[in-house]
Amino acid sequence: MAGHEGLTPGGVGRLYYAGADQPWLVRRRLLFAGASVLGVVLVGVAGYWFIGEGRWSLLDCLYFVLITVTTVGYAEVLPVEAADGGRVFTMVLLITGMGVSFYFLSALTAFIIEGDLREALWRRRMQRSIDGLNDHYIVCGAGETGRSVVEQLLEENHPVVVVELRAEHLDRLARRVGARFVAMQGDATEDALLRQCGVERAAGIVATLHSDADNLFVAVTARQLNRGIRIVSRAIDERADRKLLLAGADAVVSPNDIGGRRMAHELLRPHVVGFMDFISGRGERALAVEECRLPDDSPWDGTTLAQARIRDVANVLVLAIQGADGRDYTFPPASFVLKGGMRLIVLGEPASIARLKAALRPPAS
Repeated sequence: MAGHEGLTPGGVGRLYYAGADQPWLVRRRLLFAGASVLGVVLVGVAGYWFIGEGRWSLLDCLYFVLITVTTVGYAEVLPVEAADGGRVFTMVLLITGMGVSFYFLSALTAFIIEGDLREALWRRRMQRSIDGLNDHYIVCGAGETGRSVVEQLLEENHPVVVVELRAEHLDRLARRVGARFVAMQGDATEDALLRQCGVERAAGIVATLHSDADNLFVAVTARQLNRGIRIVSRAIDERADRKLLLAGADAVVSPNDIGGRRMAHELLRPHVVGFMDFISGRGERALAVEECRLPDDSPWDGTTLAQARIRDVANVLVLAIQGADGRDYTFPPASFVLKGGMRLIVLGEPASIARLKAALRPPAS
C-alpha cells in the first residue's frame, strides 16, 4: 500500500489513500500490452538481422524497427527492398506493430485514468463518511504509541480517524490493521484539519505526537472546538503533565513512566503482572474492565447492589462505582444504593459485560 505525499493547495491536509494498487485486471492488461510491444520489437530486430544475413548491425535493425512501428519513417536506413522478403516482412511488422502499439497506449491510458478516477471517487466517499461521523475518535500521530491506540480502538469496533504527517507511518499502520480506518495526512496542530476530521462531533481525541508542545497545541485546539470532547495526551517530559492538563487535556499518559513501572513489576511481582495481562488480553475467555452507566430511569435506581442481583444478570464483578458527583466508591458493599447516572466499573468476560450493557439499555419505545 502506498500513501500520497503532499498536502492540499490550502495547506491543511489530504485524505490518505491506501488503495493505490490498481485492479489486477487493469495491471495484467498493461503488462501484457507492454510485453507484446517488447516482443514485436525483438522479433523485428531478429527478422532484419536474418534478412540482412548479418550485414546490418543490431543498432541499425533496432532503429529501423522503431521508426517503422511508430510510423515515423524518416528514410529507409536499411535497404530492405534489395533483400529477399524485406518489404513483405516490413509490411507485416507495420500492421502488427501499429496494432500492438495502439493496444499498449489504450492500456496505459486506462491504467492512469481508472486509477485517478478510483482515487477521486474513494476520496469523495471517505470525506462523506467523515462528515457523517458522530461520537468517533481522533488519533493524532501514527507512531508506535498511536498505532497501539488505533489497534485497541478498532478491536472494540470504534470509528477512528487518524491524523499523521508522515506517509510511511500511515503505510505501516495500514499494513497492520488494513483499511479499517480513515486517515488524514497533514499537521494535527492545524485547526482546519481537526475540523476536517469532525472534531466538533467526536467523542474523544488522543494526542500522541512526538513533541509535548504539539500535543499541548492539539489539546488547546480540540478543547476550543469541542467543549465536551475527552482529551487524552501523551507526555514525553514529566514536567509537561500539568501544562497539558491546564491546556484542556482530561488525562495525561507518560509511556516512558508506565514502561519503567511495568519493567519493575515484572522483576518484583511477575504473577501479578501476568494476571493483569490476562485482564487486558484478547480472546473470548479474556477478562476486561469496563464502565457501564446506569440510565437516569434505570429500574435499579434506588435499589441496593444485593437487590439488583447483577451477578445473576451478567456474571461480572463490580469493582467500583462512580457517583454522579464524580466521587468514587471502591469495592462497594452489597448494601450500596444505586442511583441513576452512576457508572459501574466492572470486571468480567467481554460477553458478560455486553449482557450487562444490554440490560442497562433503556427499552425501545
